[in-house]
Amino acid sequence: RYTTKQFGKWESLGVPCVPGRFPGGSHNELVLSSKAFNDMVKEDYFKFKDYDYYGTYLFGKPVLNINNMELIREVLVKNFNSFVDRNDINIERAQDGGAMDQLWRKQLTALSGDAWKDVRSTFSPIFTSGKMRGMLKFIVEVGGSLNTEFGALADSGEEFELKDVFGKFSLDSLATCAFGMNPNSFKDGQTMFVKNAARIFRNSTLDQINFVSRLIPGVQKLHKMLGISIFKPKETIFFRDIIKNVIKHRRESGQRKNDLVDLMVDCMKNEAVHEKETDIDQYHQDMKFAHESKENITEDTIV
Repeated sequence: RYTTKQFGKWESLGVPCVPGRFPGGSHNELVLSSKAFNDMVKEDYFKFKDYDYYGTYLFGKPVLNINNMELIREVLVKNFNSFVDRNDINIERAQDGGAMDQLWRKQLTALSGDAWKDVRSTFSPIFTSGKMRGMLKFIVEVGGSLNTEFGALADSGEEFELKDVFGKFSLDSLATCAFGMNPNSFKDGQTMFVKNAARIFRNSTLDQINFVSRLIPGVQKLHKMLGISIFKPKETIFFRDIIKNVIKHRRESGQRKNDLVDLMVDCMKNEAVHEKETDIDQYHQDMKFAHESKENITEDTIV
């Protein structure tokens, strides 16, 4: 009853919806990860594409899904300052475990309230179109490796999985743009960096069970008290150490690569350069908002 008590809410309000079922809500495939979440969202969209909005249930919680583009713009852009806390409180609580779980709780998609506004306002200067263009050189560098890889594959005449090739390109691009380190996954796809990155982006059945268990009353408090982390703790430690070592090296050597780490460290020291953009579009104007950060940004936030 604890899980199902809000089932029927959308029906009572006259909102078209996917009915809820125990234990996963509208989609029991979530429990065992038998179907990708994005595939479920896509199916729901096409089912209700003629409606401005529709309802679903995420486990026991009602979720409003918006199709109308103008409504989406109002919520996510023009009035997004009033829609900061879109995550359910139970999902936030499920992320509150041991020390490594606390790092995952500091990402923008997991924060809420003033904590979200503090991080959002601090890091906003990083994501201007000018600074994003400045990272293009990193992607061009990785693009050279991609071109070489395609040449070698063409010469061999063998079949290959395109998804794997572009997966390597995405990984190398992200790593180079984020902290100036190219893992060269085209040359060696079995390095510790590549293996840990692959594990971060892959959810096993055990991962799903661990997450669902956190939704059971009392389990989250027990995990936090015992310092149990469930969100890939070994891999999280690996990347935390890499990022902190990069920050330490940059500070001691004075070296700059103008990658994401450098820009975030500048923000942490309140040294971010607010460049004058010459091509600001309506989106950038809408995304700006006034908020004075109340909390100091730490290295853990950067991680």
